[in-house]
Amino acid sequence: MSSPLDARLRIPSRLVAPLRRLALPYAAIIFGAHPLAGLLALAATLVVPAHGAAGLLGLASAELWARLLGRPLAQREEGFYAFNGLLVGLAMGLMFRLSWSLALVLVLATLFTTLVGTVLRDLAERYVGLPILSLPFVLGTWLALLAAARFPGLEIALDPAWALHLGAGVLPGPVELFLRSLGACFFQLSVPSGLLVLLALLVISRWAVVLAVIGFSAGAATWIALGGEPTALEGHLLGFNFILVAIALGGYFVVLSPLSLLLAAVAASVTAVLAAATLGALVPLALPVLALPFLLATLLVRYALGLRPVEGALRLVRGVPGSPERNLTRATFQARRYPDPLLPVFHLPVLGRWAVTQGPHGDQTHQGLWAHAWDFEVRGEDGQVFHDTGTVVKDYHAYGAPVVAPAAGRVVRVVAHHPDNPVGEVDTVNNWGNLVLLWHPGDVYTLLCHLQQHSVVVREGDPVALGQVLGKVGNSGRSPVPHLHMQAQRSPEIGAPTTPATFLHVLVQGAEDDAPSYQTSSSPIAGQTVEALPVDALAQAAVSLPPGLAIPWRVVRRGVLSEVRWLSTISPLGARHLTSSSGARSGIYADLAYLTTLDFTGRADDLLGLFHLGTPRVPFLARPGVAWRDTLDAGPFVPLWARILHELARPFAEVGALHTRTRVRAEERGLVVRTEVDGSGLLAGRGALPDVIEVVWAPGRGPVSLRAWRAETLLLAAEVTA
Repeated sequence: MSSPLDARLRIPSRLVAPLRRLALPYAAIIFGAHPLAGLLALAATLVVPAHGAAGLLGLASAELWARLLGRPLAQREEGFYAFNGLLVGLAMGLMFRLSWSLALVLVLATLFTTLVGTVLRDLAERYVGLPILSLPFVLGTWLALLAAARFPGLEIALDPAWALHLGAGVLPGPVELFLRSLGACFFQLSVPSGLLVLLALLVISRWAVVLAVIGFSAGAATWIALGGEPTALEGHLLGFNFILVAIALGGYFVVLSPLSLLLAAVAASVTAVLAAATLGALVPLALPVLALPFLLATLLVRYALGLRPVEGALRLVRGVPGSPERNLTRATFQARRYPDPLLPVFHLPVLGRWAVTQGPHGDQTHQGLWAHAWDFEVRGEDGQVFHDTGTVVKDYHAYGAPVVAPAAGRVVRVVAHHPDNPVGEVDTVNNWGNLVLLWHPGDVYTLLCHLQQHSVVVREGDPVALGQVLGKVGNSGRSPVPHLHMQAQRSPEIGAPTTPATFLHVLVQGAEDDAPSYQTSSSPIAGQTVEALPVDALAQAAVSLPPGLAIPWRVVRRGVLSEVRWLSTISPLGARHLTSSSGARSGIYADLAYLTTLDFTGRADDLLGLFHLGTPRVPFLARPGVAWRDTLDAGPFVPLWARILHELARPFAEVGALHTRTRVRAEERGLVVRTEVDGSGLLAGRGALPDVIEVVWAPGRGPVSLRAWRAETLLLAAEVTA
C-alpha cells in the first residue's frame, strides 16, 4: 500500500521509509503521526538553520542511544526517544551558538534523556497507567543547562534579529503572538515558523487548530487578566503550553465533545497559573519552565479522569490516541455497538429464549441500591409463563431450567438448602433463597438467585468456565413464581448493592417486534425477549478472514472489467487488516461470535469500501429473519469539503451518517449477507453509493461474491477468481 508521504509528494519509494522515520518525531510533538506534518514542522525549525541542525543532532543522538541501550523496536519506531531528543536539541540550539562544545553536550544530554525516559516510562506505565510525554526532555534540558553554566566553551546566543523580525508587524498583535507561540512548540520564535507549524496542525487535524486557538486564547486571557506581562508569554515561551494542553485534553486524550472544548479552555487557564508558579520557582535557578506547565496540567487531569467509576460525558480515548477527529469517530463507533468500557460485561446466564419480566429500575424490587438487576422467565407460544393451571411450580416453563455461569470466575458462596416456595408465597427471611455468588476478573461479582433446592452442582472455591452449568431455576427466597434473578455487584456480600452491567451477543425482541435483532451489547428491559446468540458452525467457517488469506477479485463495473487483490494481515501487536492492491485498507475484528470491519480508508467506490459497507457486522448466525442495524462513519464516502463540514459539526450533532440494516440467509452457495444502506442524511447526498449490497461467504473460503445495487440497478458485480 502506498504511503501518504509518497502519494502526496511523489517521493521515490526508496526514500519514503527514511523520510517517515525522520518526519514522525516532529509530528509527534504536536500530537500527530502524519509524515507531511512532520516535514512541515522540520521546515519550521530550519528557518534558522543552526537551530534546525541542533534539533537534528538531538534526534539522531537519541535514536543512537536508544538503539545502543537495546530499547524495543516498537518504542523506537513510535518516536518516543527521538522526539524527546529532538526537543533537547531544539531548546539548546535556541539558547547556545552551534559549536563542537554544544554538540558534545547535546550527545551526552540525550543519553541522560534516554535513560530517564526509559525509567520513567516503565514506572508510569506499570504503576499509574500514564504516558510521560516530553518529561524526559524537560529533565534532560535542565541538566544540560545546569552543566552549561560551568562550561565557558558554550556561547549564549538568542534568535538572530533577522529571524525575530520576519513577518513582524504584518499581522495584528494577538495573531502574531499566537503564531510565535505555535513556533515555540519547536523553540522557534519567528512568524514564518509559526505559519509552518499551523500548516502542520492543519494536515494533522482541523480540530487541532481550533483547540490551539481555544487554548492560546484562554491561557493568554487568564495570564493578562491576572496582571501577567504579555511579553512574558513570548519571552519565557509560555504560550505554547496553553496550545499543547488544549490539544491534549480537548481531543487527543479526551474524546472531542462540547464539554471537552470547555475542558481545553479551563485547562489552558489553569496552565497559565501553573506557568506563573513554575516561573517563580525556576527563575532563581536560571532554568526555563519549558513544557512543565503543560505536563503538570495534562497528566494531573488525565490521571484524575481515569479514576472515575463510570466514564460520564468526558470520555477518555481508549487504545492508541490519534487525531481528535479519528478519536471521536472511533469512540462514537464503539459507543454505538459496545458498552461503557468501565462496565462489567457478561453473557446471558440462561439457555434458549427467555422473557425479561423485570429489568434495571424495575417497578417491583429493582430499585434504589438494587436497581441494576434482571429477572428471567420463560414464555410459551401462548405468551404465558406457565402451562396447565399455574398453581404448582412444575407448571412454570422456567422451573428446573439450567442456570449457567455468565463469565469465567470462581465460586465464592453457595446456598442450596432452602425449600422452593409454593406458587404465590415468598420467604422474606431468606430473601435471596438458594444462590451461587461468583467472583470474576476485575473484582466484580454476579449473584444468581432463587435456585431450586439441592440443584447447585458447584462448590465454594471451584473455578468455573463461561457457560458452565451451576444449578437450576427454582422458586426459593423472595420469589412468588419460578424465575432467575441476576445482578452484578462490587463486593462479595450476598445481596450487596448492584452495579450497572451489560450482556454480550444477544438476540433481542420487543413485544411489538416481528423478528429479533442482534445486539453486540445489550441491557435488556422488561417486556423484551432475549436469547444468547446461537453460533452456527457453518456460518463461523464461512465468515472467516484468517491472516495470510489472499482474495483475488474479478470486478465488473458499468461494463468495465478490472482485477484487484486483497490480503488479510496481522501485525505483531495483533491488529488485523484487509489491504487491497488498490491502496484501500479496512480493519478487522473477529472473535468466537462475530466479525466486524473497522476504519476503512480509501476511495468511496473502492470494492473494499463496498465490502466495509456491506459487512459492518456479521454474527456467526444462519437464522433467517434476524436483523441488526449500524450507523457508520460517513467520512470516507463523501467529498473532502463535506467531510470537513461533517468533522467540524460532529462534536455537536451527527450531521451526516450512513445507516445500515443487515440480514443473513443460508443458501446452497453459502451464507448470504444482505445490507440495505441509507445515506439520505449525508451532507453531499447519496451520490453514487449503493442502497443494497450483498456479500456471499463460502465455508473455508471467506467472501466469494459481492454485488451492489442502487435503485434496483446493478452497479457492480465481483467474483473471486480462485
